[in-house]
This record gives sequence, C-alpha cells and structure tokens, in this order.
Amino acid sequence: MANHLDSNFSTNGNNRIDADFSIRDQPAPETDQYGYRIREQPMGTKRRVKVILMGAGASSLNFFKRAEEEMENLDIVCYEKNHDIGGTWLENRYPGVACDIPSVNYQFSWKITLWTHYYSYGPEIWQYLKLIEKENNFIKKYIKLQHQVEGAEWDDKAGVWRFKVRNLETDEVINDSAEFFINAGGVLNNWKWPNIPGLHDFKGKLMHSAYYDVSYDITGKKVAVLGAGSSGVQIVAAIQKKVGKLFHWVRSPIWITAGFAQTWAGKDGANFAYSKEQLKFLKENPKKYLEYRKQIENELNQRFRFILKGSPQARLAREYAEAEMTRKLSDDPRLVEKMIPKDFNPGCRRPTPALGYLEALVAPNATIFTDELKCFTETGFVDHAGMHHDVDAVICATGFDTSWLPRFPFKAHGKDLRELWSDENGLTSYLSIGIPTFPNHYSYCGPYGPLGHGSFIPLIEEWTRYIFTCISKLQTENLKSLTPTLSASSQFRRHADLFLQRTAWSSPCASWFKQGKRDGQVAVWPGSRLHFLEMMKAPRYEDYEIEYWDENRFAWLGNGFVTREEEGDGRDITWYLGSLEEGGGDVQPVYGEELKGVLAGWAIDDEHEGE
Repeated sequence: MANHLDSNFSTNGNNRIDADFSIRDQPAPETDQYGYRIREQPMGTKRRVKVILMGAGASSLNFFKRAEEEMENLDIVCYEKNHDIGGTWLENRYPGVACDIPSVNYQFSWKITLWTHYYSYGPEIWQYLKLIEKENNFIKKYIKLQHQVEGAEWDDKAGVWRFKVRNLETDEVINDSAEFFINAGGVLNNWKWPNIPGLHDFKGKLMHSAYYDVSYDITGKKVAVLGAGSSGVQIVAAIQKKVGKLFHWVRSPIWITAGFAQTWAGKDGANFAYSKEQLKFLKENPKKYLEYRKQIENELNQRFRFILKGSPQARLAREYAEAEMTRKLSDDPRLVEKMIPKDFNPGCRRPTPALGYLEALVAPNATIFTDELKCFTETGFVDHAGMHHDVDAVICATGFDTSWLPRFPFKAHGKDLRELWSDENGLTSYLSIGIPTFPNHYSYCGPYGPLGHGSFIPLIEEWTRYIFTCISKLQTENLKSLTPTLSASSQFRRHADLFLQRTAWSSPCASWFKQGKRDGQVAVWPGSRLHFLEMMKAPRYEDYEIEYWDENRFAWLGNGFVTREEEGDGRDITWYLGSLEEGGGDVQPVYGEELKGVLAGWAIDDEHEGE
C-alpha cells in the first residue's frame, strides 16, 4: 500500500505539522462572548439540599427509609410536636381504636410482618411503627421531638423556606431553613372539643378520643359518649359491656356498614385474631403471604364503583347495609327510623368496622339520644327534654379541625395560605400533593387526596417516590424552585368538582371529607385508587413554574461526562444492554480474560482467518 505522507508532513524545521499541532491542541476558551462558563462537573451531580418535614408519623418514616436507600446529598430534619413518633397511632389510644384496613395491607412493602388480628388495634400498629424507628435509629438521625412549627415563609431571594419552631420542653423558639418543606402531619391531627354549653364546667372525668387517659377505669361507671363518627362508633362498641350506664347521641342518620375487604373477614364481617396455624403458614410461605395480600388488595381496589351514584354496586351496598342495620336495631323502631339514611348512600363517610356498635345501641344499659344535648353541668348533662342525668365521665369523640388550614402563618410571595384557602375561595390544591404558588412544598395527602380509597400505606410510598423525583430534578439541574401554577391547579379543581358530583361523597351527610359539613366542599380524589396511583407515576413539569439558579438552563450538562463515568462510582457503564447481576443490579461487572480466548478474532485458527 502506498504511503500518502507528503511534504505537508515533512519533519524539517518550522513546517506545516508543527502548525497543525498548535491549532489542534490550543486551549479552549473558558467562557463564551457572553461570559457563560462550563460547570466542571459531570451531568447528574446532585447539589446538597435540605428538607424539613413536619410530623413523624408513617409518612415520615417511609421518607427516611427510602431516602437512605435512594437519595444523595440530602439533609433531613423532622419536627414532631409529640413526645414520640407515630402520629395518629400515638395520639389515639381510646378503647376499641383499630384500623379499618386489613392489617396485612396496612404495612410498608419494605417491612412485611405478621399481625395478631385481621383489623389490627391501634397499639399494635403503633408498635409496628415504633419498631421501624428503633431498628433504623430515626429519632437520633432526623427527628426533633416536642418541637412544633409555628411559622413558615418562603424566602424567594435565598430560595429556601424559613421556619420558626418552638421547643415545647424549653419554650425556646428557634429559626431554621431548608430548600424543601414537606407536610407529613396529615389532616387528622388537630382535635377539637365540641361547642356545648357547660362542657368545661363538668367536674367528672372529661376526655377526648385523641387525648384519652388510658389509666382511667370505666368499669361500672356512668359514661356519656359524644360523637357517632369512626372514633365514637369504636368507643361505644368497646365499652358498652364494661360500663354501668351508657349515654350516646346519634343526631343524624349514618350508615353502619361492613369494613373493607369483607370476603376475608370473620363471620358477619367481624374482626378476628389469626390462629397459630394461620400465622405459621404465612411465616413459612412468603409467596402465599404475598398472594393473600394481593387478593385482599384486589378487593380493596374494586370498591370504588360502589361510591358512584346510581351504580349497581351502590344499590347492592345500600340494600345490604339497610338490611343489616334493620336486623340489628329491630328492638328499637325509633333508631331504625332515625338512623338509617334516606338521602345518601353508604360511602358518603368512610366506613368503620365496629362489630357490636348497633347491638350496643339497643343494650339494656344504653340510652341513645337522637335530639340535641342542651348543656353540661358540674355533675352531668341536661338532655333535650330538660331532664338532668348524672355521669362519671364524658368522652368526646368529636373529631378534628378538618378545615385544612394551618395552625401557623404559612406564607409564600407575601400571601398566607389561610388567605388562599379562605371560606370565600375554598380549597385549591395541585393533585393533593402541592399548593399553587407555594414553591418546593409537598403534602402527604392534602385537599383532593385519596382520603376514602383504602389503605393509606401504598399511597404514602407513591407520594414519596413523586417527591423524590422532584427533589432529584432540583438537585441535578440546579433549580431554585418548582411551583405548581395556579392555572393548572384551578383546572384540576374544576375537573374534580364536576366529577365528584357523581359520587356518594357529595351527598348530604356530614363528613370530614367535607370539613365536617353536610354541604361542604368535597375535597377527595376524583377517581379510583388506581387512577390516583397512575397519576402519581411521574411529575407533570408542564404544570410547574420552574426557576433556575443558572442563567443558562443547560449548565447542568456539565463537563461532557455523566456521574456513572466517574472513578469509583461503581455503576455499569453499559447498563443499557442489560445487567449481568442476579436480580438486575446496576453494578459495573468485573470482566475476566477467559471470554477473549474463546471469542476474540486472534483466537481463531489461521485457516478461518480469511473467511
């Protein structure tokens, strides 16, 4: 073959080849004509940011666990007003407190355990959450107990939330800041006393279901229970046989229906304790345990159709509930007439499994009122007819402030959320997870969330994945903020408000789904549980206003490499061809030499070389 080197490549003195080398290897400019400079880091580098969470319940525990496994350069602080973790399962210790979801489906996918009952009681659920905290040392790592957030305001110049937090032990107010603020406190955390004259003049034992004194012995006592919501129903069912005399008020019609996943419950929809044999089977057969959980979840996910007005499922649910209530209240025609709703279907309020509640209402030691209580006195109460009754204890199962309004100033761009969500404006959230015009803020189930859609735990895991995706985008692309736009949020609300008129939730019952009002704004997810999970798969960044720290939004492309190419990263640089790891792990393989001796061209016999 001829050599094509010509005089241009002569090696004599100052010649063309020296000039070419000079041109080829000259340093690149550090900036362009506008002063833009390449960031000397690989694409995918995550800048360190801080997250502050409010509330140390199940949502925060999942956040901590997953963040340790999936996130980088993330500082986490969680402020919890109580003396321990657990949220609603720490606060609610009243008699009969239990979950309305089968226990095997009220647990994290990463912490599967065995449960004593089909519907677990509150103390066991709290023990499950506490075990997670202890095993992972979350209090030491992230949680500041007995610290209450008293103010949060977005600092647009600095791109952080600024907080005022009160140490409830010392009464000291401290300042803190973070790029992200996550509300993991839930809606059922601000319990309230009923507005009844003389209530606090009562000299006996006065308790709220969310502030219950477990040391108080009700045996043989005369006890008044106010409230016929989920807590009141459970309390009445649990204490009726223990107390000497029970007084209870059912002032408006309610459906007392079977709980979730009745196919697998006990007889007549009852709760039951797992047998030793059942627990042994589940422990020794994890695949069958998964199948069991999936079948129950399958039933939970089919319940949405009975929420739709006029559906065959709604008709069947109503007929079944009406027959059951009539049968169990047959000894008291007055209660049958007063209690069974006529203008709304089951599902208007979240069903609560409370075996024995209806039977307790017609028990000999129970007096049930369907008219308004007049007032309390130092020794008891005066009923609607003016008759005085002495009681030893009053239990108020009267719920929570479900207005969604924060208990502290919560501001962004000069506007307090309490202005944005005034009575006049109503509630406008972004897909339940964000608040329009509030940057870098996420909620675990804000308004229009899946409040009545089955187990909350899988939803918590989905919210967490969504939040992590947004945090990672801000870290890698050097964003200042992600803010749901008011236009996108308003259009979502418009769609939701129209759709929700198809559901039992919009019927005329007083429900915490509607801020405790018969005619309140229905702020529930406008679709099924699967509908919500599908929507949460990936953020719709087109619904966000995105602000960048960099003048050039593509500055995060960096130095032309990606982080997995960095020495010591350890991830597979040919991941796109598939993984050699068992289970599909993303790890750089350690390649041996043996394959070359089999498949390299030089390993082929000379006689095949030309072929």
